[in-house]
Amino acid sequence: MWIRVIIDAAIIVFVLTLFFGWRSLMPPRMPVYLTPSDFGMPSEEVYLHTRDGLKLKGWFIPSPKSKGVIICLHGYPGNKSDILTVVSFLYPDFSLLLFDFRAHGESGGKITRFGLKEYLDVEAAIRFIKSRETYRDKKIGVWGYSLGGAVGILAAARYDDIDAIVTDSAFANFPEMVTHYYKNMGPLKYVFSVLSRLLGRYVLRSDFTKNSPEYFIDRIKSPILIIHSRQDNFVPYEHAERLFSSAPEPKELLPVEGMHVGLDRALTGEYQDAVKGFFLHWLTSQRD
Repeated sequence: MWIRVIIDAAIIVFVLTLFFGWRSLMPPRMPVYLTPSDFGMPSEEVYLHTRDGLKLKGWFIPSPKSKGVIICLHGYPGNKSDILTVVSFLYPDFSLLLFDFRAHGESGGKITRFGLKEYLDVEAAIRFIKSRETYRDKKIGVWGYSLGGAVGILAAARYDDIDAIVTDSAFANFPEMVTHYYKNMGPLKYVFSVLSRLLGRYVLRSDFTKNSPEYFIDRIKSPILIIHSRQDNFVPYEHAERLFSSAPEPKELLPVEGMHVGLDRALTGEYQDAVKGFFLHWLTSQRD
């Protein structure tokens, strides 16, 4: 009898892992509910082409007063419209480029890879900027939220074209986030976590340490501002402390208030002054 119970329980856990795993790898596509015109900003619909063959949809928001171009990266499982409210204050001091990550919003791709491939999406954005003669010599900044912040770090570790980076609520270690995903499962969260990692390795054919920013942040050459809430209920504040500890100078850490999904804090003067001041300090009109 007990053997049957154990076997049935194992089957249930395995099936649930498959369900939750596939749901996380193929997130529902959220609607694009805001556009730059809602904020009075001019924009151009653009398509970015990644080196592994995907087409990503985005908005380029040019500014005649541009002191640089900022690539804005949304979180999981959102899209470019989610962060328009947050980053609009950077215009017109900067031109902005927003796009949907692969498997998100209006972009191509069926599976999200949580940073294992998304750095290629950022590289496609850099190439797009470089293809515009007017902006070719502008310095490039990156602002990223949650997954977008983590991807921004992974990209900055690979590409020297990123001149300044701001992250908000970025995770340091992805396997830890897998375990945290199952936090409501009690002690079973460790079982689900291990099985999910094995499933992820089989489907994505990669080691999840390769999308953990804490192992790459020491390679970045750009200044970084790390923003994180002490009350973050999804990505613990200690992730920000670990990232800050490993990041090379120049670096800044800005503790804020609120939950993980607390983008309303970006509407405060303190937040905007810190982010805009950081970019104004490190991004200039022309490259040296």
